[in-house]
Amino acid sequence: MNSVTLYPKDKKVKVRKPDGAHLSEEGEPVVMNAYWHRRVREGSVTTNMPEVATDKTKDSVKAKGSK
Repeated sequence: MNSVTLYPKDKKVKVRKPDGAHLSEEGEPVVMNAYWHRRVREGSVTTNMPEVATDKTKDSVKAKGSK
């Protein structure tokens, strides 16, 4: 069978594996079967590693007292 590393699309939402456990937020290899094909089609998981979200508000906030 085909083994692929899958990642949850949204780290806030837990994705169940067929055995009842949750898919790791960092992604994990799974054997692609009908269950995982459905999760990919519905958009719960992706084969692409999600980009690390950076907090841009920290960079845009000016230091206290600066103009």
